[in-house]
Amino acid sequence: MHSYGDEVSEESAREANTEPAASDDEEYSRRGFMEAAGAAGAAGAATGLAGCLDSLGGDDSSGSGEPDFLWWTMRGYVPAEQEAIEEAAAGFEDYSDDPVNLTTNVITWDSVFEQWSSSISGQNTPNVSEMANEHAVDFGNEGVVRENTDLYEQYDDWYETPSIWGQYEDEFWGFPWFIEIRHLYANTSVLDDAGVGSMPETWAELISAAQDVQGAEGDAFGFGTGAARDGATGQAVYSTATQNGAQWYDYDEDAGEWQVTMDDGAALFAHLWYASFQEAWDVTPGGWSGMTNTEIEQLYNDNRIGFMLNTGDAARTMAENGGELFENTELVMTPEGANGERTSFMGGSCLSAFTQEFTQHDSGNDFSMDFIEYMTIPETMNEYWPDATPTFLPVREGQEEIEPYTENNTDIPDEWIQVRLDQASDSKRYGITGGGRAAPFLGSLEGDTDSYSIAISGILGSGNDPKQAIVDQANQVRQELNEQVDYEVPENTEEPSLDDAPDMVQDWITGDGDAPQIWNPYE
Repeated sequence: MHSYGDEVSEESAREANTEPAASDDEEYSRRGFMEAAGAAGAAGAATGLAGCLDSLGGDDSSGSGEPDFLWWTMRGYVPAEQEAIEEAAAGFEDYSDDPVNLTTNVITWDSVFEQWSSSISGQNTPNVSEMANEHAVDFGNEGVVRENTDLYEQYDDWYETPSIWGQYEDEFWGFPWFIEIRHLYANTSVLDDAGVGSMPETWAELISAAQDVQGAEGDAFGFGTGAARDGATGQAVYSTATQNGAQWYDYDEDAGEWQVTMDDGAALFAHLWYASFQEAWDVTPGGWSGMTNTEIEQLYNDNRIGFMLNTGDAARTMAENGGELFENTELVMTPEGANGERTSFMGGSCLSAFTQEFTQHDSGNDFSMDFIEYMTIPETMNEYWPDATPTFLPVREGQEEIEPYTENNTDIPDEWIQVRLDQASDSKRYGITGGGRAAPFLGSLEGDTDSYSIAISGILGSGNDPKQAIVDQANQVRQELNEQVDYEVPENTEEPSLDDAPDMVQDWITGDGDAPQIWNPYE
């Protein structure tokens, strides 16, 4: 996750497909941010904070005399998607039982954190804003946004991870809007040249096929996904780690306390397994340790990678461009891990209502809840979902009944849409999955650790000792966690051992059976 006030490129935001990761040289402080925002509230108007919001996506109401309503979305990266969402949102004026004048402002992820901060300080926020549920929980804990439990509980068909994404202290904060997942891209032209005739269903099968690509004539590589220190890399590491029994966090129900598990035996195995694509199986491009998803995607587009783990944006671009790459690409679910599951990382966004004390327009809380419901009912979603395909995916089963799932009205192949839909219900999110709930500190921790990519990037790029790398990352998390909770999470002084890795991964450690042996610098 991103830290408030950090600035990154839109390209980085598009890679992560939720919001950008924090810059390396800035430190997030949720308490400091919220305290500063609260202190500046009364002074904001006098110092011009409120006034400057017009240039940051503020009021451009029509002056109709009807109550004004403002919402912010970050959906500005794809013109057709943006236009469809804006048109659908405008329909709220006719849908609402009471007159309302709605304004949509498109904000970019690389500036929204600064704008949230300024608008809260000036008590000049939008009525509703797109954000991640971690942000909604964070803001809700400080009284800046309101809970939406009643609206959430009108539905009982949520996918597993969205069902707990905004849960905090028996309330739900932020209403899940859409999710975005990773899956496998297979370049059949490259695979055919290497004699690979079938799509892998397990990671062992993928590694074998990737080695065939690597050994064939030509300059193609077997496998690629992000390996640089950034949000996309951390997401890929986490989703594959969950397939091997790691979780990063645990939550003690009886004590009401969070525990950090990202330096246990399962986490050590998960990092060694990920590093093995370079260190043991030799199927990644040279310089992989510094590559982002964008660089991997370019190699794939140049027919130089057999398999790529990436988000849905690459599929959209291929469909728009057509040509041989489009014809030669198959989408495949994430390969099955040691736990028997084909898990993907879950990104996405929610819609969250700011409390009336902070909003620029005093249109009333009912309008906010009505708008959130309006934007997420099937009738409205049918108006913009086709243009948001394949990025947008449902958050609950009932939304599978909208187009393009019932009738494909897009340029995306049926098979691609079905693979992404199948993958959507089997997706995990760091912090949320391990703890089984949300917490106000999760957004800051994800931001300060570049989505927990610090350890793996150090292992791959700087030759850091894996055991020490994951202990250092985990202790950084513990230190920051201790600044935000009223109990002590003790620092770990012991290195993890593969002896404590789950039984399900032991064949990967020994190289027995069908599993290729992982890189183990401790043998």
